[in-house]
Amino acid sequence: MSLGTPAGAGWSSEAPGGRGRLSRSDSRRLRLSILGVIGLALLATLVVRLWYLQVVTSEQFVAQATGNIIRTVPEPAPRGRIFDVQGRELVGNRIVNVVTMDAFILRDQIGTAQRQRLALELARQLSRSGLLTKSTELTEAMADPAYGPFDRIPLAVGVSDSIKVFLAERNEEFPGVEVVRRARRVYPYGELAAHVLGYVDTITAEELEARRNHPKRYGSVDEIGKSGVELAFEDVLRGTPGWREIEVDNVGNVVRERGFRAPQPGTDVVLTIDADLQRLVEEELRRGLLEARERQDESVEEAFVTFAAPAGAAVVLDPRNGNVLAMASHPGYDPRLFIGGISAEEFETFVHPASHAPLNNRAIQGVYAPASTMKPITSYAALSTGLLGPDGFLGITQTTEDPGYHVLDDCIGECEFENPDRAPNGPVDLRMAITVSSDVYFYKLAEQFSRRAGYDEDQIQQTARDFGFGKTTGIALPFEHAGVVPDAEIKRARHDANPDAFPDPDWRTGDTINISIGQGDLGVTPLQLANSFAVFASGGRIYLPNVAVGTVDPLSGEWVNQIRPRLASRVYLPADLYAPILDGMRGATTLRTDERIGTAQGAFSGFPHAQWPVAGKTGTAEVLGKADSAVFVGFGPLPQPRYLVTVLLEESGFGGEAAAPVVRRILEAVALDRIPEASAETPREDLAAAAPSEGS
Repeated sequence: MSLGTPAGAGWSSEAPGGRGRLSRSDSRRLRLSILGVIGLALLATLVVRLWYLQVVTSEQFVAQATGNIIRTVPEPAPRGRIFDVQGRELVGNRIVNVVTMDAFILRDQIGTAQRQRLALELARQLSRSGLLTKSTELTEAMADPAYGPFDRIPLAVGVSDSIKVFLAERNEEFPGVEVVRRARRVYPYGELAAHVLGYVDTITAEELEARRNHPKRYGSVDEIGKSGVELAFEDVLRGTPGWREIEVDNVGNVVRERGFRAPQPGTDVVLTIDADLQRLVEEELRRGLLEARERQDESVEEAFVTFAAPAGAAVVLDPRNGNVLAMASHPGYDPRLFIGGISAEEFETFVHPASHAPLNNRAIQGVYAPASTMKPITSYAALSTGLLGPDGFLGITQTTEDPGYHVLDDCIGECEFENPDRAPNGPVDLRMAITVSSDVYFYKLAEQFSRRAGYDEDQIQQTARDFGFGKTTGIALPFEHAGVVPDAEIKRARHDANPDAFPDPDWRTGDTINISIGQGDLGVTPLQLANSFAVFASGGRIYLPNVAVGTVDPLSGEWVNQIRPRLASRVYLPADLYAPILDGMRGATTLRTDERIGTAQGAFSGFPHAQWPVAGKTGTAEVLGKADSAVFVGFGPLPQPRYLVTVLLEESGFGGEAAAPVVRRILEAVALDRIPEASAETPREDLAAAAPSEGS
């Protein structure tokens, strides 16, 4: 009989192998213990994480939080001003209201739909205020990727104070929009000297990259000189930007200002240009082209056609020191159009072929055949080498017959070269050949250079280079062209590069003949031509042309740097070489007999030669497929000229008929002290001081 066990009593029995079985209560306690350990582990992990965040990385997160609310905002500096030689302001600054958008708020807090609504309403308000604005223009500006995350994107320039107040009172309706005061370029004389002054526009990504480490710090919204003096003197004219350090809340509202450094305005530049003379030269250049458009082009026989005369250039130098007193190019442009930026469509109008490249400064970028204005240089080549002289081909006063044409000796192919219209000039010596512009006389000289023993075939080209052709003049203006002085090496290189366009690789006597009268492939800029004639006007000195006399501190008014005359070289020019050339050029403006007439005598008839003697040379440049271009260079008063004027009119006919009258009117106004005063187009009271003060 087995013993019974009381009900509910706990006991453990031995299983096979000696193991016991846990009771239900022990099992529960074990599970609770395990859960407790897991909970303690999770708690420990959380504590460690909190300790890491609050102790180990606390400084890092504090720095990040501070960086989110402290912003350094650049304060643009006004550019230096540009003055004429008399101290008149040609380019200044005016403080204007500019509507801007905070790029950080725009990209972080404003969605696409809200951006479009904001642009539409802002455009509506700006247009109502009188500043016509399209909403598409605003959305395009806001979407421009060129602006950085902390830039203020300019949306509209020159808004009224009432708009400034209106927008300031509606921050919630126009988030990120703020009207700030900025200096903008102003041109008191309008388009005057636009090609010399140049223009400014927003910096491009390439320009910004090139100036990444510039000491004056450029930003993506800054303006930079694009041409003319604005570009050439960019480092001088640009001011040093300042900055503001501000604290903002999480929606971009300014809490307080933590620091400020005032911007420093750029240095002023004083030019050699005289505004009164500049205005006169521009007006006479324009007048000369208009007059040419009214004259018949008699080279067209089958119909009555007037000259196209689309463009031209003029330069006035002081041959005593190389200073540029005036420089004009037509057609011109208005630099005010670039204030605040210009659209791609507007810029396209400037580069369209029908506009005749108004942004180009033809005085330094246009390359033209000098035509017969080359003849004084060819004369010097012959005189200085003895080709003209007692032991040369001809004596200086010895005449040779000009029947209107010249046939080369021992020639095959194109052997005959003519005067214009095959007109004969009879017996001519050097002086008369220059006065009446006898092509035949210079054909004969060129042939002798090619064939006479002891003379260099390229002597005329060597002399042209001595007078400054084939290289830039060194003027402090961008994009100057070096021109072209062709020779045997250049001709062969062109043939090798493109034999279809240049089938003849060899230099021939005919090429030298073309060079002697300023034709063929010889190309010069109007400034190069003017500077070459300065050799005759200055007794042999060649200066690097100066466009500025110095720079001035905008605050003290003291000179920072004065630019002195820069003598580049000298050409040997004794009286026996100089006199016959000068006499020939004087005769061009004065000689009139029953048999002979100087090529510019008609243009200078009635000029006060007795009180203000002048000399000059005409040129008529042949252009393939177009009408001739007119050229004239004149200088005076002799014997110590102070003014030298070069005028070139494209597709305008003979130099004596088209260009010489322009030079005559300019020199006559100078001689009689009748240069009209250039009036400013912008009222002086509209020009505000540009240097911002603290808190502005």
